[in-house]
Amino acid sequence: MMDTRDAYDVVVVGAGPAGSAAAARLADAGHAVLLIDRARFPRRKPCAECVNPAGVRALQRLGVWDDVVAAGPARLDGWRIGPHGGATFDGTFPEGVHGIGIPRETLDHILFRHAVARGARPLTGARVTDVLRGPRGAVTGVRVQGDEGEREIRARLVIGADGLRSVVLRRLDLLRRRPKLGKIALTAHVRGFAGAPGRGEVHVTGRRACIGIAPVGGGVANVTVVIPDERSGEIGGDPGGYFDAALASHGFASLQRVDEVLATGPFDCPVRAAVADGVLLVGDAAGYYDPFTGQGIFRALRGAELAADAVAAALRAGDTSARALAPYERARRRAFAPGERVQRIVETVVSRPRLLGAVARRFTARPRIADSIIRVTGDVAPARSLFTPAFWAAWVW
Repeated sequence: MMDTRDAYDVVVVGAGPAGSAAAARLADAGHAVLLIDRARFPRRKPCAECVNPAGVRALQRLGVWDDVVAAGPARLDGWRIGPHGGATFDGTFPEGVHGIGIPRETLDHILFRHAVARGARPLTGARVTDVLRGPRGAVTGVRVQGDEGEREIRARLVIGADGLRSVVLRRLDLLRRRPKLGKIALTAHVRGFAGAPGRGEVHVTGRRACIGIAPVGGGVANVTVVIPDERSGEIGGDPGGYFDAALASHGFASLQRVDEVLATGPFDCPVRAAVADGVLLVGDAAGYYDPFTGQGIFRALRGAELAADAVAAALRAGDTSARALAPYERARRRAFAPGERVQRIVETVVSRPRLLGAVARRFTARPRIADSIIRVTGDVAPARSLFTPAFWAAWVW
């Protein structure tokens, strides 16, 4: 799909949840928005495909919840977690809220269509190769390679929502350091999963290795096999074969894979800043650290809300400098930094099967602790709730 204009208020690079949600909000506010993606929709995306309860609320605020429900997602009331073959614990979301499992192919298409319906112009099958800069270095647009060759598109502001391998992030040299959390995830859909109703499952199979399973509707479940990147050579150019063998060796041979295995990683993308002159990053492009039970899509949607507010204010003021966009940076830190600290603690525990086994036994004896952890990772309770006398008393009594 080709667009013929050469100038916009906002160009959004990447039409995943963050990009489409930001584009929808800005177009709905009357701004001229171009939404670019190298893929054509619908398309699959490697992802665990879980949306936590806060993500459900964000979908409701965006106005797409009825479309999501019509697509038939699976309901997630909590998670079952533990070392494979060892003690497990269940954590449950509070009464009255729930998460969902839904294929990214379905969810992203819903969000993309919503953005277009709100007035964003789509440009799919086109790859952004670079950002354009003005005389003082501010970003003034993007260079795009599409079916009809290369062209330049000008914008008052560019939003980089192009994921872990963001071209916008790298062209601006905003990556703080190389990833330290080395993991690779292989993901596919299966039939035959008969887990506990309303539960996703995480089976830790080794250090920085696990198998996650969650229903996504229609009798299908998402399976994600995670391994440390130093074992990537074991895949040997055959991700499907490795994936199937991993399931069989861990007692899941009855699961029937129904599509191609997709790969993604690493799970660590720290940025120096999420804003620069004329540009703003959102979603995974704005910083990423191994979301454990569905936080990733919520943070994309919530980040899009914060980004749209900041961009609209900057456009109204006629100032798209990094200084004018700084409130977005501060809002992101307030919204996500506490949860990211909890994620790092969770990673420390779940990457060590023996430690996780001990924790799981304690959580089984004290289910309130498990519920507290799951509610924080579900973004329905603040991270500070894990650092109160009441929480620590639950460990003792």
